[in-house]
Parts: sequence; C-alpha cells; structure tokens
Amino acid sequence: MAPALAASLQETQGGLYGPASDDGTYAYKLERYRLARPEILIVGSRRMSGLPGEAFATTAYNAAGAVASLDQLSTFVREAVALHAPKSILIGLDFWWFNPAALPVPAPAPDTQDFAAHLVDPPLWLLTGKVSPSAWLHGLLPTTDRARGIGALAILNGQGWDAYGRYDGPEPDDEPDGLRDVRVAPSPAALQQLTDLIAELNDKSVEVILMMPPMASSLRASLAKDPDNRLIPLWRDAIRPLGQRVFDFDDIVVLGSSDCEFVDDLSAGEVAYLRTLDAIAEFGGTILSQSIDRDMVTSLIASNAGHTRLVELLPSGAPPEAPFRDSGCDKGH
Repeated sequence: MAPALAASLQETQGGLYGPASDDGTYAYKLERYRLARPEILIVGSRRMSGLPGEAFATTAYNAAGAVASLDQLSTFVREAVALHAPKSILIGLDFWWFNPAALPVPAPAPDTQDFAAHLVDPPLWLLTGKVSPSAWLHGLLPTTDRARGIGALAILNGQGWDAYGRYDGPEPDDEPDGLRDVRVAPSPAALQQLTDLIAELNDKSVEVILMMPPMASSLRASLAKDPDNRLIPLWRDAIRPLGQRVFDFDDIVVLGSSDCEFVDDLSAGEVAYLRTLDAIAEFGGTILSQSIDRDMVTSLIASNAGHTRLVELLPSGAPPEAPFRDSGCDKGH
C-alpha cells in the first residue's frame, strides 16, 4: 500500500500504521500532516517518536521519523508549510547532521510501493527475529475482531505509528552514521542552511522552537570521554545565538529523568518527552508552551515515572513489562 493511501486509511479507521520498511515514512508523515492541519508541528528524526501528541490542548502532529538529515528537514518543513502553515514548529536537531563529513542521506522515497523489491522480506523477518513465528501466525489468523492495523508490523506485531505521529512499539537500535564522529567543528554551511530555514519561517509568521533532544546519561558519558570532542560543544554554542528559543535537553537528568525512561541510549521514551514538554510549558512565553496541557502532563509524569511508556496509552493486551526498558530497571517484580 502506498504510504499516502495508508495515511488516508488511518484517518478513517484509526489504528496503527506499521510498515516493514521506513522507506515511505516521509510521504506518510507529510500526508498525515496534510490531513491533520495542526496548529503545532513537531519534526525531527526517529529518536523523537516517543513524544505523544495527546499532551497538547490543541491540534498537534509529530512528524518524527520523516527526516534523517538537515537536507530532509528543510525539504519536509517547506513542503509542510506550503500545505498548511502551523502556528508553531518544534524542531528537534541532531548534532551529527552538522558534521562537515556527514554522509548524504537518500532523497525521500516517492509515494509508491515497489512490491517486487520486497518479496524477499517476509522470510527475512522470521530469520532475523523481526517477527516471531507465533506473531506471524496470530497476525495471519487473528482470533479477535480487534483492528489489525495497516502494514506488516502493525498486523503481525501490533506496532507502528499512531494518528498523532508517535511510534507504538520498540525502536530500532541501530546507531545513526556519524554519531561518534565528534572530533570536528560543525559545518558552517549546515548552520547557514538552518539559519535560512528559520528566516523563511519567521517571514511566514511561523513560530520556531529548537530542541536538542535528550540522550541517556550512559551515551553522554561515552561521548564526553573523548578529549577531542569538539562537535557537540561547538554545535551547541552555534545554535544558541540563532535568535530562536532553544531548549537544550541533552542532559534530561536535571528534569528528574533517568536512563530507565529511555527506549535505548539515543531515544527517550514517552515519559521523558513529557518532562521536556513540562519544562517548555513552565518556561512559557511561546505559542508552543501555551498549547501544552500541563495538568495532564504533570499527572502522567507522576503516575509513570521511571517508565519508557505511558501505561494509559498501552493497548489492552500489552505484556506487564511493556512500560519498562529492557535493562536493570525495576519492573515491579
């Protein structure tokens, strides 16, 4: 199924969209944004997919996963604003996008499906454990009338993107290219590219809020051990003077979080991202901050501290360990 068609189908029937490949995520997210026409747009890489749209008192859509580079970010934001200008855009920035030696990221896939290219995928899912044999049989031969979702992983594993743009299910644990290549200064051309994008949005009266997404303390410590780490501190110093509100959540421990609230070392979970939204709301002074349902946010943080997932958003058949990181975190037993 073409990603835009899946987005339209999700609009009418709900459920999750879980394709086996991320190739069409850009087209899918852009179409979901077009259909939602929200006041708040969140955009960033896959690591921001734990930010729940339910935390807002107004319409919001999380386009996390649609972009994996500064080029893709710029293209997506421009296309999205051409379809519908939101009141505010929250942009999550990844420091490796600004590495002068960053590898080119392929252009977004067109809104088509090359079925022949995917014929070998199903046996690979089983061989690699992406789908278990029991999940395979359960998905193909469902025993309930529960909505089976759209896409292979939604049908077989019950995981995928929800209507708000949050990813329901485990995140891929592959490190992005260049994550640990930090012995360089940020690219002046990349910084100028971001500056130009912000200027365009300001000219259209679109509020721009920049976020440095959180990472687990274990990864932060690992990167900090490199005495020649220039990229991250110089990048941070270069982002702050751009004239936009910048929220640096790299070290989310100061907000009361812990590594137990991370899906993996790079991707924060739903509870950790609620902490970032609570901090933005407390700071105030922006359309974004005024759009956050802070009473709901603080209540959900209090009842889910230490979790990666919000219990209130879990499907009814979720296993008891679903809210917890697969690590030494306390699972209550």
